[in-house]
Formats: sequence, C-alpha cells, structure tokens
Amino acid sequence: MKEVLLTLLSLSLSGSLLCVLLLALRPVLRNRVPKAFSYYLWLAVLLRFLIPLGYGIALPQPPQPVWETIQQETLIPDRQEQTEIQQTDPAVPPSEPVTAEQPETVQPSAPAISLTGILFFLWLAGGVCYFCWHIVAYARFSHRVCGSLTPPTADALALFEELHPGRRVRLAQSSQVEAPILLGAFRPVTVLPQGGPPLQGQALSAALRHELTHARRGDIFYKWLTVLVTSLHWFNPLVHWMGRQIALDCELSCDEAVIRSLEPQQRMAYGDMLLMLAARPGRALPWMAAPLCQEGKRLKARLLGIKGYRRPGRAAFCLSLTLGLAVVCCACTVVDIDPQPQATTGESDPYQSLLIQYESAFLQQQPDAYPDLVSAMIAPYWGQEHQIGYSRRDLDGDGSEELLLGWVGNEFWNLDEGYVFAVYTLVDGQPVLAVEGWERNLYVVREDGIFCNCGSSGAGRTVWRQYRFDPSAEGFLVELERVSQPEDGEGAIAIGEGWMKSGVSLPYTPFAGSGVRAYQDVLLGNTPFLCVDGSGQEVPTLLPDIPLAFSPYSSYATVTEFAVLDLDGDGSREVVLQVTDVANDMGGYVVLRQEGNEIRGYPSHWRTFWQLKTDGTFTYSSLTGTEEGVASARFSEEGLMLETHIRCTLDPGDTAYEVDHQPVSETQYEAALEAQAQKPDAAWYELNEANIKHLTA
Repeated sequence: MKEVLLTLLSLSLSGSLLCVLLLALRPVLRNRVPKAFSYYLWLAVLLRFLIPLGYGIALPQPPQPVWETIQQETLIPDRQEQTEIQQTDPAVPPSEPVTAEQPETVQPSAPAISLTGILFFLWLAGGVCYFCWHIVAYARFSHRVCGSLTPPTADALALFEELHPGRRVRLAQSSQVEAPILLGAFRPVTVLPQGGPPLQGQALSAALRHELTHARRGDIFYKWLTVLVTSLHWFNPLVHWMGRQIALDCELSCDEAVIRSLEPQQRMAYGDMLLMLAARPGRALPWMAAPLCQEGKRLKARLLGIKGYRRPGRAAFCLSLTLGLAVVCCACTVVDIDPQPQATTGESDPYQSLLIQYESAFLQQQPDAYPDLVSAMIAPYWGQEHQIGYSRRDLDGDGSEELLLGWVGNEFWNLDEGYVFAVYTLVDGQPVLAVEGWERNLYVVREDGIFCNCGSSGAGRTVWRQYRFDPSAEGFLVELERVSQPEDGEGAIAIGEGWMKSGVSLPYTPFAGSGVRAYQDVLLGNTPFLCVDGSGQEVPTLLPDIPLAFSPYSSYATVTEFAVLDLDGDGSREVVLQVTDVANDMGGYVVLRQEGNEIRGYPSHWRTFWQLKTDGTFTYSSLTGTEEGVASARFSEEGLMLETHIRCTLDPGDTAYEVDHQPVSETQYEAALEAQAQKPDAAWYELNEANIKHLTA
C-alpha cells in the first residue's frame, strides 16, 4: 500500500508541475497557436498523471541523522523468550541436552491499523465514489434522453447525411435537451433539441459540423480519460482545474474547426447562435456529454475566440511543434518521492554501526569482546565464521527495513535456505535485537513475512510455531499457531516440517571481509595452505614454495600477480595466484580456496586462466594443443577440474566445435568466443604486502 501511495503522489506532483507549466504558457499560446494544439497538449498531462514511467528527478531530502560508528551501542531490551527453548551458550557441545520450559501461549493480537492503510482506504473510497458519481449521472441522463428520441426532420437528416455520409453517427431529436449534443462513445448519436425555435440553414449546418467534429476526434473517449484521471487524483485541486480547462479547450478547438471555412459574417451568425442557445433554460449535463453550448461561464471565451480567429501561419506551426516537444519531454519526467529513503550504505544507514561491529567481531575472532552480538553469528561451531551475510526486508510493512543475519555459503543452515539467526529492527532510530536463533532454534521467513520456528531439546521434544512480526508487541513476535511432538502426535512432524519448508531464500550480502580475511596470512607467507594435486595427499605448502612445484630447476620462477573473485559461483571468493618463469616462458596458477577452517590450494597448468573474466570464466588450451576454448573452475578431492562452456577439438582432419556441450558450426563457435570477449576482465594485482592487506582486509 505504501508503494501505491508513493507512486500516486509522485504522479500527482509530476502532473501538477506540468499543469502549472501549461498555466504559465496559456498567455503565450493565446491566439498564437491553433486551439486544437492547446487541447491535445493536455493529453500529455493526463498520461503523466496515469503512467508511472519516465526518467526520474529526485526531490532533495531533508538531512538524515548521522549514526556514530564508534560510540553507538546495540540496544537489547528485556523481553520474554520467544520460544520454549532458552538461548544457551554456544560453547556447550550440541550433544548436551537442553531443557525446555513451557511458556504461556501468546494470544494473537489484532493487527494494528496503520496510517498508511487509513490513507489508502480514504484515497480508494474517494476515487471510487467520484467515478461512480459520474457513471450514475451519465447513465441517468443518457437513459432519459434515449427514452425520448424521435426521428429528425427531413431537412435536418438530409443536411446531416450530406455532411457525414455513410458514417456510424446517428441523428435524432429529443425534448430532453436544449442544445445540440453528442452522446455515446461506441454508438454515438447527435441529438437535436425538439421544441423551441428550430435551427435552420447556416445555424443548423454549423451546429451539426460542431457535433460531428466531436465524433470524428473521439472527444467522448478523451472526456472519459479525464474523468478517470480526476477520479484517481480527486484530492488534487489542480486536477479539477485541469478538467475544466480541457472542457473549455475542447469547445474552443471545435469552434475553430467549424469557423475555419466560414466567412466573417457567417462567424458572427455562429456566435449569435451560441448566445441564443445559452439563453435557453436547461438542466446540468453530465461531464462525458459533448454539447454545443452548456455553460454561460465559458461562452465569453468562446465568443472572443470566434471574434479573434485568424488562420495559423508557418510561425504558429513552428511554435506549436517546439512547445509540444518541450511539454512531452517534461511529461516523461517522474518526481521521485520517498519520505523515508532506504539508506543502505554510508553514514546515513542506521544499521551501519551494527554491521561494523559484526564485521570486527568476525575478523578479530574474539567473540568475548562483543557480548551484545548474537553468539551464533560470531562464534558458531563448524567454522562458518568466515561465511556470514545479511539481508534487508520490511517484515511488518511500516516502510522501514529490518536487518536479517545468517550463515551463507555452507551446507548447514543459511540464508540460501531461508534460515536466519538474528533479526534487528529500528526503535527510535536505533537497531534493536528482535529475534535471535541458533542451531536448535531455527527461523525461516515466508514470502508473506510470517516467521516459522522450529525449536528442539535433548529430551526429544520439538515445537513448531508460526509468528507475525510486530514491533509493537512484547517480544516483537505474536504467536499465531503451534504444534509439538510428542504432545500432538506424529502428525505434528509433517505439519511443522511443512511450515519450515515454506521459508523463502533470502538474497544476501556477504560481509566485506567474508571469505578473504583468512587468505591474508597465507599470501603473506606466514601460514601454509593444503595443496590438493590429485595425489590423494594434502601437503602443507607455504607461498614461497609454490614456484618450485612448477619450475623446480629454475631460479626465475616466482608468484607475480593475484586476483580475488568468485570462480565457481558459490558466493565465496577464491584467490588465483599466477606463477611466471621468465627463463622458460612457462609457469602456472594456484587457486586458493577456503573450505571450513582450512585454506586449500589447487594447482593448474600454465595454459589455463587466460583472459580471466569477472564471472570466473577463462580461456584455456590443453598441454597437447588438441583442445581449446572457454571453461570455468570446479573443485573436488581430485583437484581442480575444468567445466567447459565453449570447446574446439583439433583432431587431424576433423575439427569439432561445441557450445554448452552442443555441437555447433564454426560460425556459431566464433560468435560465442566474441560474446565471451565482451565480458568484463577480472583485475590482476601485483603480489605485494600493500595489495594483500587491502584486498583481504
């Protein structure tokens, strides 16, 4: 609902600015451009009010508070536990039983009606009522007129067929109208007044021309579009002013189309006819009808337009074209309104200080120095301390995002599967820990924002719950439903597991140092890595020993460059080391990969990792020279494996081409190589202490 209201306000403000622009231009346009130009210029404004497309212009936002990243402390309020399983120190081995306490069932509270919901309801109710009022008024008038229709006079019908031969517009007369009028969008009918002084001769011809012009241009559809826009933006007074101006410009442009072929004396007679029709007493007509003369307030402007009419020249055409292009460009502009901009980076982010604290605890590996942080995140059991990520999501629809943290890039419980272990929300602009989980107290988030929880104990008791996140509730979670086993029998397992499977995968952002901090000591030569060369043995190796594995008899071999990127698409980054031997024009590569607490190195020969791209793909060639193409790296116990994407097999007398393991022609193969070449290149850095510390900090 908030997004709908913000979009509506953005369109309303953009359209209002365009209305003000046209209001300022009206004195300039008067008697200088065709009236039809002024009339159709409003169409751009109507579309601006309707269509949320175009290039955006952001309004200047008020200064946002600067959150201190050093002195701010995370607030953890006193609250009741949200599950039966109390949080225990993760230092306790998971095999030890955890006692469960039976709390009182929390009764679901009635959802609070937000201000956004009230405003949305008021806008919707006002728009529906306004639109329905116009529908009812038009339907009643149309029913009254159509019920009184009679055939026109022979003279009127003959003149009508002469002016409008073979068209779908019908002609009739009625005692319910006082002036000629056009009714109906899909089956239009021109209705002449029955009774009173009849229209004859030039007056009748001009009246019919006027109404037929309405029909030919589709003015009824234009009027319905105006009613739709006015209904959507009923709260904007400029929209109602715009509707009146459109109605006036519609009649002025029709008058201009009629008098264009008339002599000056005939134009004066046309004006006299308008005065005569305006003097007749009549009822108010619905907005969607197209009468010849309706309001006395607009009559003066129409008479002045008739009196001051002059044929537009070339200068008027050029002016119309220029102004039209300018207005269309302005109509493509959307004013970006967001009273609560979602700051995700920089000092204006209220969660930035908290993320820095987690980053520091994560890098320093000293959880005792950060007692306010969730221990399952900074001191987990299986070495996921280098695989932590966070996600942002508005869980309660208040327009402010919550911060969700979890493990990523591992096969246990992580954000990839929807599991979260910490949820922070903002209270008075400060991050507050609202939900805390651990490996025996799992949380998932459904697509609709409902939390599902599974808590178990060493006593063999498991409880599944569903919660609604509500910052105004005690404990931030309102229990909706629960099942437990063994209390509710074996059926509780299927129900609870179904709840947990309903969690959605959360798009996450790894912490800045996630997955690369552990490489620093290896790259500096202080810590060995385990070399996986396919022999079945993992040999501890220091970085200075790498060149010996490629050129054991050369003193010129050295590690010269390195790149940091995700090679296999698992969300964690690897380090690619390039070994060069200037004496033998050979060398090779070693890929460092973090697996749990260990850093493993996967050597690869010198004909790989050519033209390395940011997506992890690269050009390769076999050592025998019989195969070449594009591949990516995969890792196994046997070592580094190449997964080919583009391949050319150079057998004597028979060259075969493949793209994604499908045979292709040489032309298709070359096209695939060209597409590969267009990908962005990975960055290589000189192997020195400054670059190592900068890229692995």
